[in-house]
This record gives sequence, C-alpha cells and structure tokens, in this order.
Amino acid sequence: MRVWGCWTKGKLDILRRYLDAFTTTTKHKSDERIYIDAFAGEQENRLRLTDEPLEGSARIALSIEDPPFTRLRFFETEANASALESSLRRDYPNRDLEVLGGDCNELIPRELARLRRLNRVPTFAFIDPNGMEAEWRTLKALAHFKEGHRWKAEILYYFAPPMFTRVLPVDGQPVSKKNAARIDRLYGTKDWRFIYEARLRCALEPWQARQEYLNLMRWRMEESLGYEWTLPIEVRNERGVVIYYMIFATDHEAGERIMGSVYAKAAEEFPIMREKARRIRKQEENKERGVTSLFGEDDGELWGPILPGERFYEHEPPTRPWFLRECP
Repeated sequence: MRVWGCWTKGKLDILRRYLDAFTTTTKHKSDERIYIDAFAGEQENRLRLTDEPLEGSARIALSIEDPPFTRLRFFETEANASALESSLRRDYPNRDLEVLGGDCNELIPRELARLRRLNRVPTFAFIDPNGMEAEWRTLKALAHFKEGHRWKAEILYYFAPPMFTRVLPVDGQPVSKKNAARIDRLYGTKDWRFIYEARLRCALEPWQARQEYLNLMRWRMEESLGYEWTLPIEVRNERGVVIYYMIFATDHEAGERIMGSVYAKAAEEFPIMREKARRIRKQEENKERGVTSLFGEDDGELWGPILPGERFYEHEPPTRPWFLRECP
C-alpha cells in the first residue's frame, strides 16, 4: 500500500475526466483503444490526511466504460508487477490487460512493436514517474508509434523540474556524472545545461529556472516529436509549493479543446491554483493601468467564490529557448 497527499486525488481526477472524454470522442473512429501506463503503481493506495482509499491510474483506466479501452498495458517495477496484475485480473477477469515488470523505458518500445499492427487505433499514454525515471526514448517511441497515420498517441506526462534542485547544486558543489546523465536521458539532449549554468550565474531565479526547464521539455515535444500542442498545468502540495507539472501532448484539435476544459475545471477546484490565476490577472490589470504593487506578487489575498465567466486556465505555447535562438 502507498499513501499520498491530497493533491494526488486532483491529478487523478484530471486523468479520469480526460480518459472518459477520450474514449467517447474516439468510439466512432475505431472499435479498439489502447491505454499505456508507464508507472502503474501499487494495487492499494490511500490519502494521507483522511486514510480514504484512492483508486490508482490502472483502475481508473479499467473503469472507463463508454466505451472501454480494449487493450491496456501497465508497466511497474518487477517487485510490484506480479501483485498488481493478480489484483487487476481478479477484479477485471475478461479484459485484455498485461502488467509488465521492469524498466518501462526498455519495455514500452518492445510492447509498442508487438502492438504495431494496431497502430491505427486511438492510443493514450499516461506517464507518472516518482522522479526522473521517464526517459526521452520512451516519449519518442510513443510519438512514433502511429507513424504514417493522421494523429499521434496522446501523452499525459507528469514532469517534475522541482526535483532538479535536489540533484543540481548551486552552492559550488559539482553535479554528479550520474545525475547529469539521468537528466540527459530525460530530455534526450544536454541543452538543459544552459539553464543550469544561467542559474549558477544568478541570471535566473529558482522559479525562472523551473519555468525554463518546463519550457524546454514542451519545446522539444513540439519541435522534435511533432506534437501540435503541449498543455501544462502546475500541481502544488498543501503548502502551495509546486511539485510538478502535468504536460498533455496532442496533435488533435479535439484533444487540445477537451483537455483545456478539463484543466480549467481543475483550476476552479484547486484553491491555490485559483488564487494564483487571480493574482496574475490582477497584476496584468495593474500594469495596464500603470499601478505599481507595494508588496509585489504577495500583495493581498484573492480568495473567494468563482465569479460568472471567470476562467483560471489559459494555454500559452512554449517559446524557443533563448540559447537556441541563434541557431538556424
């Protein structure tokens, strides 16, 4: 069993809402739908504060019914895979599901090769690592799975640049070769090092570096993998600290529209996210009026009920990273 913070339910609600819309939207296009879960988790989960049971991503995907996913592939560590598969098969005995144990970065490309004859069907991949375990080669394999067909596999990726602060010291200590190689594999490039070097020079504040790491990942998913849209939304813990971003990648206009609505609904429900959106909007209004805030970003609280027509999520595309702007 694993215990989670309250924000976990919020992120899983986003997954559930989108998967329900995904299968409904695609049911007229194909009789088959593929679901890939790179880090499927343990068979039992609970919320830390309330001790309530929490349905994990695997069970959420299996619970979608109108219509269901027809082929589900889950990936977990060898230590957890067998128990998870036994539990899922017991509760969903007639479903085409498999739990594969080992390194998902090695296993997913192999499984996609096995499913190649089905690469025309709608495919959704959920990537929720504990840290920096997801590698670029996995994103690349998913993006290329439906090569030759109109739309790529959609990806919902939980990306955690705040974890970089644990492995990228700014106190004069060198970065270990092991950690640098992990981040190289995560991005599929060494370009992140330009951001880190700017942080060491104090050219970037911590929050700015975090935004640049996020922007670089989105930029690469769009420019290198060919996705039309990457929609990010930040997830904060109970103390209001950003712990990771959800990045949704799609090249289908329906996917972009639906996930934008799902994110907007989530932003309404997350009070901290809601207040931040109001702060940013207030700052922009003050800037237009030429009003300077006395206390900066933390000037005043904007808690309160949702007003008619108020929207808390707006998608903005990534920008070309500054260190690439001189490149052709």
